[in-house]
Amino acid sequence: MAAPSVQNGTAQTPAHTPMTLPSVQVLTHAAKLAIEQDKPILLDYYVDTATKKAFLGEDQETKEKMLVKSNEEFTSLVQKTYKVADDKTGLFDYIIMTENSIYIVSGKIEKRRIQAPALRGF
Repeated sequence: MAAPSVQNGTAQTPAHTPMTLPSVQVLTHAAKLAIEQDKPILLDYYVDTATKKAFLGEDQETKEKMLVKSNEEFTSLVQKTYKVADDKTGLFDYIIMTENSIYIVSGKIEKRRIQAPALRGF
């Protein structure tokens, strides 16, 4: 399988479908956090947040937040969020830290209300 080529922050996959990539600034910041916190960097929510298939859910009563793909697929509670701008484009992405991981998500992420205890099975 051929590796995608990258031009101006957009990867061209072998099927020639453009895919937006996180900026150098957000990747660098996430790497520093990963080293300091000894946590892995995960990108599995990046494309899904850009395409509105995943979102940042917030419980209206408890104010708990988590990344959500579906009722069966979501992260542990969000501990901290960083907004990181790309110096060249002015666009931004987010770094979201949970108890065990660091997620890089698109700046296009939507925020929705959830019932966090119901998702977690409480």
